[in-house]
Amino acid sequence: MKWVRRTKEEAAATREQILDAALRVFSRKGYSAATLQDVAAEAGLTRGAVYWHFKGKVELYSALIGERFAKANEVFAEALSPRYAPLESIERLLTRSLEYLEEDPEYRAVLSITLFKTELTPELEPGFQQKIANARRLVDMVADLVRKGIAAGQIDRATDPRAAALAAVSLVHGATALHLMDPTALESRAVVRRMVATFLRGLRR
Repeated sequence: MKWVRRTKEEAAATREQILDAALRVFSRKGYSAATLQDVAAEAGLTRGAVYWHFKGKVELYSALIGERFAKANEVFAEALSPRYAPLESIERLLTRSLEYLEEDPEYRAVLSITLFKTELTPELEPGFQQKIANARRLVDMVADLVRKGIAAGQIDRATDPRAAALAAVSLVHGATALHLMDPTALESRAVVRRMVATFLRGLRR
């Protein structure tokens, strides 16, 4: 049993080694130009070892993106906890989405790969459609928070929930892209919080 457990642990460690190498290779070369041989060489493994864990480049890329986003998604989900008032949830979601860029270099690297170093090819179309679906769900969740904020008397009743949600999500996406292009743009947490506060002033009753 110890041998089996050790073998599983070694396999998991090798898989993580491959993902770390893929992150570096995709960051340098982009998705289209990168090959599994590049990843294998970066990891110090054979191409066969990479294929043992991943059927091809699409599966490797998808695993990298999904798993490196998982921790960030937990952080964002916490911001949407029902224990917070609606307006506070919106504030925490916007603030944590931008602050987390500086807290997790791997998350930042994966965002840069997906935004600037991945061409939309037919093989990646399912993942792109999932990305669209996720963005729509986020807009819906924020719009629901706005409605609850209006009902609770926190947000101006004249506010259009969907328009406000689209503006909030666009704020995060735009600021994220700006920060990835120019890391000095959001130079401190204070800047992030002032930016979010400015947005929220337009919602408050």
